[in-house]
Amino acid sequence: MIAAITDSWDHPRTTVGVSILCDWAARGGVSPAALLRGSHIDAATLADPHALIEAQQEIAVIRNLVAAFGDRPGLGVELGRHYHLTAYGYFGYLLAACASVREITEKGLQYALLTFAFSTMAAQVADHRRYVLALTADDVPADVRRFVVERDVAATVQMQREIFPGANTVPLREVRLAFAVDEARRPAVYWDHFRVPVSGSRPRTELVFDEAYLDQVPPMANRHTAQLMLAQCERIRAERLHRTGVAARVRAYLLDQSALDLTLEEVAERLHYAPRTLRRHLEHEGTTFRAVLAEVRRSVAENLLRDPAVPRYEIARRLGYQEWSSLARARRRWQAEATTSRR
Repeated sequence: MIAAITDSWDHPRTTVGVSILCDWAARGGVSPAALLRGSHIDAATLADPHALIEAQQEIAVIRNLVAAFGDRPGLGVELGRHYHLTAYGYFGYLLAACASVREITEKGLQYALLTFAFSTMAAQVADHRRYVLALTADDVPADVRRFVVERDVAATVQMQREIFPGANTVPLREVRLAFAVDEARRPAVYWDHFRVPVSGSRPRTELVFDEAYLDQVPPMANRHTAQLMLAQCERIRAERLHRTGVAARVRAYLLDQSALDLTLEEVAERLHYAPRTLRRHLEHEGTTFRAVLAEVRRSVAENLLRDPAVPRYEIARRLGYQEWSSLARARRRWQAEATTSRR
């Protein structure tokens, strides 16, 4: 294993990603107003480089786009190829200034919270001297899952090709998709964008490169610029994890608690909201207290379960359960929900 994303995809992000969606849809005859419907995003904020929205708001926009253009294979790739390196601000400059592809991978996954990705990614060296970047999105709503994974895959390739401009400088060898691909109706955009074999119905979505690619040095590598950009990315990541958005405030508050057996009313009191007001704010951001609490519990559980030194009863207590059996049942429910959403 080289590196993996540890932050949840359910984080604040700039409006740049949604702006790209709106611009592309407008060229296809769908207005920004139609795409933004139900997202609670003001069209005026799309031009504000400092404006932040919640991930659930972007999902609402994606749902509208998929409904307007059809949930067809390749749609996410068509959009992902428009996510240029410059769309990511400091994060994009950091990747371009890194000393090697290995460092790009490590820093890219460490600061993935600064992107528009919904996939959880992990990079590793596999058999046959291959470097594999794997993407999973089991916890993303099923109705937009294919689109966001395709977009993430296409955008990842697009960024790398812009870091290494020129023909054949990025040794991508194969694209494997966890979704079915109809060979008789294979989208032309698969070949147009990736220029390598694309196969479907694989255990997970993967980008496969030559292992030697990890040692390749970007033409704009500069350790001083990389240090400056790293500091900026760390600052932004910290701000977004603790921003004043209501869902993020609730999430940050829960993460700081020693036990997650809190109710909406208790959290509302600690954050100085009336319960009805807190509920309304969360709904405005496309989520609920129950959903935020469940996401935090899953995240904390995954981290604690990786450490064999933490007793089971302590993990159960930390997550707000009286005993391990209650947590075990909750984990089975989470897994069942994930399985159901994949169908």
